[in-house]
Amino acid sequence: MSGNKWLILFLPALFWAACSPKIRPVVQTPVAKTEEQKPAVKKNDTVKVAEKTPVKTARVPSIALLLPFSLDPAGSVISTQNQIKTNIAVDFYEGFKLALDSLTGNGQSFKLTVFDTKDEQTQAQNLALNPSVRKSDLIVGPVFPAGVQAFSARISSLHKPVVSPLSAASPATYNNPSLITLTPPLEFHAMRVAQYIKENINPKTVYILRSGFSEENKYILPFKKTLDSLSKKRIKIVDVTISKGDFTALLPTLSKTSENVFVVPSTQRSFLKVTLNALDKLSDTYPIQLFGHPNWNKATYLRPETLEKMHTFITSAYQINYKSPEMVAFIKSFRKMYHAEPTEYAINGFDTGLYFGKILSDPSADFNHLQNRPFDALHNRFEFVQKKGYGWINSYVELLQYQDYSLKPVK
Repeated sequence: MSGNKWLILFLPALFWAACSPKIRPVVQTPVAKTEEQKPAVKKNDTVKVAEKTPVKTARVPSIALLLPFSLDPAGSVISTQNQIKTNIAVDFYEGFKLALDSLTGNGQSFKLTVFDTKDEQTQAQNLALNPSVRKSDLIVGPVFPAGVQAFSARISSLHKPVVSPLSAASPATYNNPSLITLTPPLEFHAMRVAQYIKENINPKTVYILRSGFSEENKYILPFKKTLDSLSKKRIKIVDVTISKGDFTALLPTLSKTSENVFVVPSTQRSFLKVTLNALDKLSDTYPIQLFGHPNWNKATYLRPETLEKMHTFITSAYQINYKSPEMVAFIKSFRKMYHAEPTEYAINGFDTGLYFGKILSDPSADFNHLQNRPFDALHNRFEFVQKKGYGWINSYVELLQYQDYSLKPVK
């Protein structure tokens, strides 16, 4: 995945070799007898002609896979940004294709057609009008928010199941009631934290520490709503903006004997460094439990030992256990097929292909009752809820805690 040389050879062929059909046995037709072999028919004999029974062939479900390969003419310079998108597309495709191949080994067939969205809104809109895409039983992609929005604007009236496999953006921005969102949006992370606080801590007060950016409302508002609902407003919420790590106004309300619960939905580096440093000093005197934004796991400037000291929790849309038997088997199959190590996008592609491939393989199944089809995937769990006008949304969020200088799932 680190270079482009093999892509020049691989990708053009990809669009011609995307189908995953099960090899069907050929039905032999009896050879007609020669004239000498045919029995003589007497004048008054009645000849009965056998009626041909029509042979029913199983319908092959079709899938349209829309990925940002961003193919450039041979010899042109590929930008770093386009290279990243291309790698994501190829990794996801490989995982997705491997999942379908595993299902064809069990007797199912699929017609898989792959399209390049080029990560362009115009191209996404054009694909929404493409007859091959519109006739597919399932559409997977585009993968980035702008592409999903542009595509949904043109295809929502068709009421065709469209899977958004990677984007964590709220489906409210897409206005597609047939959308299936696999990555839980931020509001579900906030709801998971509120649920844990109520069920496992049940404090008298929860402090929300703002940086002042309105973007944080995407987390704060669903958090407040959920906690108020679960506690019947018996847990007091103190919503305050912290400047330069100054906690003077809050000190009189903090407890030295019971846990002080702080929720920090910010991802601003300067704010976090100052605020968490101040909280670290407070933790020498006041017991603290801290809940942070899911993107904190990517913030390398945050010190795990400091977060562990403050009993810090964060949420995650995925948590991969590389030691599980299922993951070990997947990695072995992926290496054998592609002679490479699978990335998180390949794992996501495999989970997506396996889950929806199984649904398409079931003649009695449809996409109207996904709440009855939970699924333990390699990277996460699928537990779908339906929201009117927004489609189906995976609601499962993993809660992690800093322990032994690393993040571990909370049981």
